[in-house]
Amino acid sequence: MLALVKYGKGPGETELREVPVPETGEEDLLIEVMAAGICGSDLAYDAGLHPNQLNTPVILGHEFSGRVAKVGSKVKDWKVGDRIVSDNTGHVCGKCFACTTGQFLMCPDRLGMGYGMDGGFTEYVKISGDLLAKNPNAVFRIPDNVSYEEAAILDPICNPYKAIVQESHILPGEDIVIFGVGPIGLFAVQVAKVMGCGEIIAVGRSGNDTRFAMAEKYGATRTIESDKTDVVKEVARITKGEMAALVVDCAGANELVNLGIDLVRNGGEIVHVGYDARPFNYSLDHLLERGVSIKGHFGYDYQSWKNCIHLLELGKVDLKGMISHYVTLQDWKKGFELMRSKMGVKVVFTKDASKLKSERQ
Repeated sequence: MLALVKYGKGPGETELREVPVPETGEEDLLIEVMAAGICGSDLAYDAGLHPNQLNTPVILGHEFSGRVAKVGSKVKDWKVGDRIVSDNTGHVCGKCFACTTGQFLMCPDRLGMGYGMDGGFTEYVKISGDLLAKNPNAVFRIPDNVSYEEAAILDPICNPYKAIVQESHILPGEDIVIFGVGPIGLFAVQVAKVMGCGEIIAVGRSGNDTRFAMAEKYGATRTIESDKTDVVKEVARITKGEMAALVVDCAGANELVNLGIDLVRNGGEIVHVGYDARPFNYSLDHLLERGVSIKGHFGYDYQSWKNCIHLLELGKVDLKGMISHYVTLQDWKKGFELMRSKMGVKVVFTKDASKLKSERQ
């Protein structure tokens, strides 16, 4: 089968290769991948820049969906043909504090599919029986009215769902500032709208007119170009001096956390989602003086996935509109470049010929 393999940890050490179809045992599932989303992390892996450990050589792709192609003889909960989406967990220990409390993404032995072990930028993926025994909710059924392509990009909406809904204390009617108008930021805007937030203020750099327009489409009540506007003064004006209840940093630059302290009200919260490997070169005195809380965020959990799938099923969030381009796995370089150049919002590898035909028209 064809697979996009990251064969070394350096920049550009990525190529399409023919690899064997995974062998499955009596408790395993074999999934035919029908769609897979390209994440900014995949670009970073390709460039040799992401802080997550890469167990190279590894098949990339942690956002994927598909259908069950083969079940082991002892598998009871799944059958051939079932439509399925993975939360990209490939292995957990099942014994640590994180596992025993259901926080499987926090397991110190966890291997994520697409970087720690083989992922979904290929034709078939194995879901091991060992994983399903420890964490049966690592995979979910796709509702009948949800496409494979939509299901494949549930990961990046589950992420801000957990950040806003589960990790903060914001209430309906309270104001929120979201840094970043990339995919995670745009999904955060959708979540904030579902939450009933008051002012939903999307902050990004100029030159992102299309992204700002999407933010407004999905519920942003205000947009701010941070390199052209005094963000603190503008947020103070919008909130009538109270400032925001919550700042969610989906962009990742450390200076935004520092800026966020000035944007939240006394006793407000900051949830830090984006990565930045650089040192945090700011005093935290202002944090203490104003009683501001900063939460380091990572990923999602069962509740995030279950609820986001239900919201998608009910049409209360839009994933289809976030997909800007459909490409084949063979065109992976085109897909990566669309994301890297920011011409693409979410680019999805698909086997659906009708979507590929539409893309060419």
